[in-house]
Amino acid sequence: MMRSTLTRLPRSTRGYVLSVLLVSLAILLTFAIRPVFGGKAPLLFFTIAVALSASYGGLLAGVFTTFLSVVMAGWLFEHSIFLLTLSQSSLVLFAVLGVTISAIIQLLHRANANVVAARTQLELANEELSRSNEELQRFAYAVSHDLQAPLRNIKTLTALLVRRNGETLDRDSKECAHMIIGGVQRMEFLIKGLLDYAAATADKHHSAASNSHTVLEQVLQNLRYLIDAENAVITFDALPIVQANEDRLAQVFSNIITNAIKYRNNRKPEIHISVTDNGTEWVFKVTDNGIGIDMNYANEIFGLFKRRHSSDEYEGNGIGLAICKAVIERRGGRIWVESELGKGSTFFFTIPKITAEHSKKPGASATEPIVKSKTVEVH
Repeated sequence: MMRSTLTRLPRSTRGYVLSVLLVSLAILLTFAIRPVFGGKAPLLFFTIAVALSASYGGLLAGVFTTFLSVVMAGWLFEHSIFLLTLSQSSLVLFAVLGVTISAIIQLLHRANANVVAARTQLELANEELSRSNEELQRFAYAVSHDLQAPLRNIKTLTALLVRRNGETLDRDSKECAHMIIGGVQRMEFLIKGLLDYAAATADKHHSAASNSHTVLEQVLQNLRYLIDAENAVITFDALPIVQANEDRLAQVFSNIITNAIKYRNNRKPEIHISVTDNGTEWVFKVTDNGIGIDMNYANEIFGLFKRRHSSDEYEGNGIGLAICKAVIERRGGRIWVESELGKGSTFFFTIPKITAEHSKKPGASATEPIVKSKTVEVH
């Protein structure tokens, strides 16, 4: 009832009316408990009145309550006052305490208001960012669709032109036609890579318990022709159940393994995948014996379109490791590389634990060599 009455009053007077009511209540309560303290008048209820008044009305209301309490207590309880439980305290000390309490509460109000304002701005910024990401996602898919159709037409018509006029075209014309087709194929590959990157950075893929052992086996099945062609040897330890999206985890394995096979020297590619339980996270490790990486560029290689070699040396578009970084960081993990030029590289990535345990796959050995496509099959 008191609250509804206060809300009807002008905002500028509410705090002062509340101060009068609280001081009046403090006087009544002080009179009521005087017998308990042998006739003494503690200022406890006046202190509470100051705190409540400052909380509701701010600094001025708190100071006004302090002044009103000093006047009324000095008038009604002149010779029997003590502050809290200190029998020799005075009204001066109470006045200092009241002003201090009012100032502190005012500061807390301001700090809380700043926090609320900052939180509101952050929520608005997050909503705006989410809308921007969705619009960017739709734009990327629309552009990719609009680009792929004319690119397919260019490639098809160029190939048809060469096939129909092969006898009349000179060598230079045929080379130009092949360059056009090759350029279109690289553009298509680049567009697909950008779409994969956009999908990896979109927060639409809910994570669930995934068997990383099974995911890796499926990736190796998909790469079996590349593994056969390069005569690569891939081994892996028993891998755990992790909290991750299977498709995104497969992208990470596929990109790192493909790079390990591609960036090789004269040695036969040898790759090993293992994992370490780090208590709060799983630390995956992919080791190869390839050409290695200059550690001065260890962070740069995870950037979009960042490549250390030209397309003439090694095919690629500089998107694969950027996708890996986006996927892992979306799951709250980290990814990095340790390498030595000419001796190979080791890529590490972590997946935080939620409810994870090692997969128990009957019949699976600790290290399982995969050389030919038949050995990629699930045992």
